[in-house]
Amino acid sequence: MLLRATNSREATTVRTFTANTWRALRSTRNQRENHMQDLQTHFTSKVHRGIAPCVIAGAMLAMMSVTTAHAAQTITGSTGLEGLGSFTGTMSWTYLGSGSGTLALSLTNTSNAANGGYLTGFAFNTVNGVNLSLASAQSASWDGMSNVAASPYPNFDFGAALRGDWLGGGSPNGGIAVGSTSAFSFQVSGNDSLLATLTDASFFDTSNGYGFAARFRGFEDGGSDKVVGEVLVTPLPQTLGLAAASIAGLVFLRRRK
Repeated sequence: MLLRATNSREATTVRTFTANTWRALRSTRNQRENHMQDLQTHFTSKVHRGIAPCVIAGAMLAMMSVTTAHAAQTITGSTGLEGLGSFTGTMSWTYLGSGSGTLALSLTNTSNAANGGYLTGFAFNTVNGVNLSLASAQSASWDGMSNVAASPYPNFDFGAALRGDWLGGGSPNGGIAVGSTSAFSFQVSGNDSLLATLTDASFFDTSNGYGFAARFRGFEDGGSDKVVGEVLVTPLPQTLGLAAASIAGLVFLRRRK
């Protein structure tokens, strides 16, 4: 049963706790750590011992879930210049502190199996002020790239391809075959104050019209393709629902004071 705030001090604390909860929901993963500390401070205060502890605990649990249950950014590409290649993938940014972090990519070649083909390169745009270097790939045949010329698209900031060559790179057989998935990791560096604010979307910057593109070669019909990617952000409905319910309870307390 929800308990009402019995004095102005409790009402003020409820308002503060509600505001911090909304801030945590709307912030980036890195900023949620600070908001969680605010929430913990209010949760352990003597004022809250008598007002809706179950509601506050619910909001705390929701914030913890949002902080830890990060949903990677999903990328899809199905409309190529030649209509041959297609792919799906994920991008996930992790801030490590001290001016560094990692960007993990996973790409799956979903092209028509009857025509084969290999995904042999990819490129993407980022926000200004970051530097990336390829840390790991499916094989030593892949090299990192920067200022990637991917005509007919504008240049992309970073990427990777067989032998570091967007158009060529030798035999395409070292690429990602149809139905196969490969993982890539980039080391990210930059000003710490900037990196602390980045999200997955920071590595899919569309200010020049395109955030991501993949290169395909080695189709059975002798063709090749270039496919632009689109991003889909996977929501966390259960976690956000729990947080919303908890906030609704806090709002109820305010209105009954």
